[in-house]
Amino acid sequence: MVLGYAHVAGINEVLSDRDISYALSIATGSDTTRVAFHAPYILAVSVPTIEHLEVITEFRRFVLAAEEQLKSGNWMMARGGFDPKGRTIKDLLRPVSGQVSIRARLRFHPQNSYKTLPLFDVLVGEPTLLAINATRTPHVTTLSIDGGTIDVIHGATIETFYNAPTINDRMLPVRMVFEGKEIARVSVDFSRVQ
Repeated sequence: MVLGYAHVAGINEVLSDRDISYALSIATGSDTTRVAFHAPYILAVSVPTIEHLEVITEFRRFVLAAEEQLKSGNWMMARGGFDPKGRTIKDLLRPVSGQVSIRARLRFHPQNSYKTLPLFDVLVGEPTLLAINATRTPHVTTLSIDGGTIDVIHGATIETFYNAPTINDRMLPVRMVFEGKEIARVSVDFSRVQ
């Protein structure tokens, strides 16, 4: 699948005040507006292990953060205001400024017995671009077995971060590697996302 969004022209590395206003209007807009905005950033992958795969640019991260503030009831902050500590969404997102990430939500086979998170990587480019960071969050379920309980990892969220300039508004492969084996690959046109 090729990712595209007709109303934008390349990844923003630094958001202008106009970009921020536009992001806030999307986040506080109608459900239809939000769904239409997010759709091009969602990558279709037909592998059972990968439940969801998405691109998160600086601009989209701002929209997602404003939506999260809205869901939490922080209406002022979701509309560009301040939190109780005097911070804006831009302040909260400063640690990931200038970064593009690929986020994969994984679902493991129900009969797995993972007690530690298996190795899973999201790689961009060929040769592979150098990632800045990766976060790996296991999704744990407690099961009752033989009168006791055990924790089993039933899925995970893996997010890999790259410097936006290395992506450089071009078509690149995004590869998912599970326990050393490539299980999926999609092409993403980063020049078509904001």
